[in-house]
Amino acid sequence: MRPFHVVLAIFVAGLAGQPSRAGASERLLRARWDSQIVQNRRADADNLSRMKNVAMVRRFARAGLLVPVPHRTKYYYTRYIPAKYRYLRPWSKLFLDRLSRQYYSRFRKKLRITSLVRTVALQNAIRRRNKNAASPYGPRRSSHLTGATLDISKKGMGPREVAWMRRVLHSLKRQGYLYAVEEFQQPTFHIMVYRSYPKYVAALQKRRKQRRSSD
Repeated sequence: MRPFHVVLAIFVAGLAGQPSRAGASERLLRARWDSQIVQNRRADADNLSRMKNVAMVRRFARAGLLVPVPHRTKYYYTRYIPAKYRYLRPWSKLFLDRLSRQYYSRFRKKLRITSLVRTVALQNAIRRRNKNAASPYGPRRSSHLTGATLDISKKGMGPREVAWMRRVLHSLKRQGYLYAVEEFQQPTFHIMVYRSYPKYVAALQKRRKQRRSSD
């Protein structure tokens, strides 16, 4: 029989030779050098205007191009977002409603939403506090200006919740319905939802209806 310390050394070496599941999970939504460029190209393809000021946000809201996001619901709440910035594109609001219901159903916790639509002035103010924040101008400007993007805080999430969120967002990203980045300096999931997302929801509902009718 081999001595215990030899067996232990072999076991540890075996673990070292295998990829870390936690490490692989963390890499699913890592930011790339071109993350902002990809989001802005998609915004242009979806014909999304960027919000210059609060007056523009209000004008878009009156036209139904932005929809209000409640401060607090059964499934999520906003944190430090003034009422004048609590708006999203309709498809992004649909995504938030569905994701927060699923998250609450699974973990009995509310999602904490820390950012929604932004204006140029707000983005500049954020940059003064956070040097890593995106510019409000150019090909790398923040996609929050479009109203299609929201940030979900990881504060209060345990490892299971974070892993679940990574899997869900990565799946939708891979299918081409959103672009998601997991941020670590600021513990958030940054998510730009694409205009095509309602088609994904409609397809799901159609399949469920077909399954019910065939039973």
